[in-house]
Amino acid sequence: RARPRHRSPRDARPMSRSMDPPDELFKQAQSSHVRAEGLDKFAKELQSYVQPGWEEDYMDYSQLKQILKNHGGEKQDGGVRANFDKDKLDAEFFPVLEKELDKVNEAFVKKCDHFEQVVHNFKPEGPTQTKALSEAEGDAVEKAPRISNEQYWTAFKDLGKMTTYVWINRQGFFKIMKKYDKVCGLLGSGRELGPEFERRLDHEVFTGPRLETLIELYKNKKPQKSGHGLSPEMKLVAGTANPELAQELSARLGVPLMPVKIGNFNDGEVAIQLLENVRNSEVYIIQPTCTPVNDNLMQLLLLISACRRASASRVIAVVPYYGYARQDRKERSRVPISAADVARLMEAMGVDRVCCVDLHCGQIQGFFGPRTPVDNLWASTIALQYFKSKVGSENMAVVSPDAGGVARAKLFKDGLEAVGMKPSLAVIIKQRVKAGEVGQTDLVGSVEGCDVIIVDDMIDTAGTLCAAANELKSFGAKRVFAFATHGLFNHPAAQRIEDSALEEVVTANTIPLRDDVIQTTAKIRQLSVGKLLAEALLSIHTGKSVSQLFDYKNPNMIF
Repeated sequence: RARPRHRSPRDARPMSRSMDPPDELFKQAQSSHVRAEGLDKFAKELQSYVQPGWEEDYMDYSQLKQILKNHGGEKQDGGVRANFDKDKLDAEFFPVLEKELDKVNEAFVKKCDHFEQVVHNFKPEGPTQTKALSEAEGDAVEKAPRISNEQYWTAFKDLGKMTTYVWINRQGFFKIMKKYDKVCGLLGSGRELGPEFERRLDHEVFTGPRLETLIELYKNKKPQKSGHGLSPEMKLVAGTANPELAQELSARLGVPLMPVKIGNFNDGEVAIQLLENVRNSEVYIIQPTCTPVNDNLMQLLLLISACRRASASRVIAVVPYYGYARQDRKERSRVPISAADVARLMEAMGVDRVCCVDLHCGQIQGFFGPRTPVDNLWASTIALQYFKSKVGSENMAVVSPDAGGVARAKLFKDGLEAVGMKPSLAVIIKQRVKAGEVGQTDLVGSVEGCDVIIVDDMIDTAGTLCAAANELKSFGAKRVFAFATHGLFNHPAAQRIEDSALEEVVTANTIPLRDDVIQTTAKIRQLSVGKLLAEALLSIHTGKSVSQLFDYKNPNMIF
């Protein structure tokens, strides 16, 4: 069993030196994490995930952040910091960082030792074993504390919380190193220390395979639940479309991802095999149908079928991005209504419920029958606090790029008002001469001298978005931002955004951000929709209202 290793000060010193640029493979693997939620909110989020009794076992993010603040100097125009002494910062920052890392490792080992003792001392309640025990074995059984079924299930639940513990601490170390790079002016220089530290975390004790091994031991030995009114066990299955979001949901819910084998035959056919029993369980399949759309859609359908044929009690498809959604009506003769056909396919496979994020149009919910409810989550809630810190509360406007998006922009405006801002609402009206050619552009509302936020549901090639941003500049807008839930960013979207008048484009991580997009432009930022989805799935599992997550008048609203 691996124990936390003691590091000498020499181990910490290389972290304070300039390093070679990280390899491209690592950049691609970490691209979704680089543009995660704002660092200033992380301390509050970490506190919300602290388990009772474990308060002293988490990394002290606030202390490390305070050290950076004390020694970071004063930021001046142009990003230059005055009175900045990097040597003094490194001398205080890295020893504390190493101390916090050792603390997390030691706490992890201690907790795993406890879980290991429980699983080894547990004997399922039931008929006496027929196998005769030797005298020594009998004495060992007598001396070991007896673990009841209830105690075993409690330990198994706490073991699920360990997934959250590992994830939140790993995120904390990564974010504080990104903060260090920002304070030292290393971001974008190719000499960042954050990626190197992230690689190092892969070899730490608390990120090792021991937790997964313990989870498998518990699953193999767990007794049957007894009692009345118990809800089915919650299980998470992830396809290959967005593994980072699936891992985040697993950590936030404290439910480990179920092992599943997904591959392809030589001719390209998708091969699916569930590697764990799902009988009488409630299975949540996390799979957006983004690029490659057809492969990911087929994975989703076969995963639903596999769970249904394996006697799952309920199968819930979690589809953050619903592919084919733009083909929702017959605009011309002899075309399919593909959004409805995808719904029919999912129902034919046996799905019981569907959970999506910002459907392209609300009527897609009606393409499913009355026995298949659909939860359409509004992702605008994740961006409210971000834009509150980014844009001034006065002289701001929310703009819909076309008449069809007015309802979405109005909802975003209401959310901003709920967090104390005072935005106005405007709409861009286009008069088309013919298909693909706009004759005249009018603006309903005023954006003169305002910070503007364009709100849409998705960005494909960014042609409409960039044209709208340039038009708003001509109408006197001060700065132009954009928020869209789904960032497809198909070619040449990234280059158009880079060349446009847009200050920043904010999207949710319903679709992974490709590495070529990050390399083309630095104007794109992703916010995590994981917290919203985790709360929604928990509400579905426990039978609570999902709509309360979007009630701006509710003081307990999580956002």
